[in-house]
Amino acid sequence: MQNVKLQEEIKSLKGLGQHFENLLKLASIELGDFSDDDLILLEKCAQYYALTHIHDININLLRDFYYSTKKDCLETKRTKAQQRLELQRIKSSIEKAAGDVAVLDRFKAAAKDRLIPDTVVLQRNSQQLASKQALLDRQKTLKIPKDFNIESVIEKVDSLERR
Repeated sequence: MQNVKLQEEIKSLKGLGQHFENLLKLASIELGDFSDDDLILLEKCAQYYALTHIHDININLLRDFYYSTKKDCLETKRTKAQQRLELQRIKSSIEKAAGDVAVLDRFKAAAKDRLIPDTVVLQRNSQQLASKQALLDRQKTLKIPKDFNIESVIEKVDSLERR
């Protein structure tokens, strides 16, 4: 039974070979016209035909396959271009952010240099409060008469300065 299948396959392959030779003759092409590299490629092609059991290729199917692979290639190129643009945009954003970080670091260093320690601030506040309290105490002990006129004192000082 397998012999019958093999014989049928051999017969169909011989018929296919004869068909291809006839097609080559119609195109006025002889197998001797091909270079060695071309013959190797033709042999590989025939092996692929035999392995895949493809004996009649429709040229429209090949065109469809070509155009679909071409479309995939173009879409891949477009995607690459879009991703390159996106990558460039991200890189520029990163550079801008790095510049902002550098500015903030310089600001932080300058602010740290100008920073007054808490102990000094507390000491100054306590000194100011003590000075304020001392001035308030002095003001309470100072007796100013009720009929004291500051404007008359200013006029007298001005007149003394003019002399």
